[in-house]
Amino acid sequence: MLQNNHFYARYKKFGRAKYISHLDMVRVFNRVFRRGGIPIAYSEGFNPHPKISFALPLSVFYESECEIMLFSVTESISTDELLERFSTVMPEGLEVIEVKEGKPDVKHLSYCLYNVYCNMPTQSQLDAFLNLGSMIVPKKTKSGIKDTDIRGDITDIKIEDGYMTMLLSAGSQANLKPDVVIKAMNKYIESYNSGDCEYLRKSIYTNDMVEI
Repeated sequence: MLQNNHFYARYKKFGRAKYISHLDMVRVFNRVFRRGGIPIAYSEGFNPHPKISFALPLSVFYESECEIMLFSVTESISTDELLERFSTVMPEGLEVIEVKEGKPDVKHLSYCLYNVYCNMPTQSQLDAFLNLGSMIVPKKTKSGIKDTDIRGDITDIKIEDGYMTMLLSAGSQANLKPDVVIKAMNKYIESYNSGDCEYLRKSIYTNDMVEI
């Protein structure tokens, strides 16, 4: 039996590509592999499909500098060659910036760092918000949208020059998106209105705060 070679790619998603849903992103990369002549491996059985998976799929309307795609190929090929083939066929708004051999430890991904561009609270407003014991807001769960206390999934929020950074829980055990945090800020911070927001995922970390 032919042994598959495992890799993972880090890619950016920006501009018009932020409107691509996860299912459509899978289709996009299927075309990328075909156009780039990358010998992607397929599953066995009656309905074989490309061996591609994504770590923490990104929501629509979000941009990112740290998307992770895992894939397997059927031939011996270098990471440099893979990166070159990706670079010639990626569509607008998507850019593969790194390819590595092996499989990252995606089961232990626990945090994401986001930049949030919006109307900024004052430092005192943010401090008061973070000192709240609970923050109850509607949140999408596996069983539907429910009022949820999100305070425990906020690790840190900082005000930077023109944006906020948010370090939030992510992964299979807990997953909090910054747009939900913004809803909580609009609810709990008196006289605050975030306005329209833009979101950029900057980094993904394991439970030991190791960046993937």
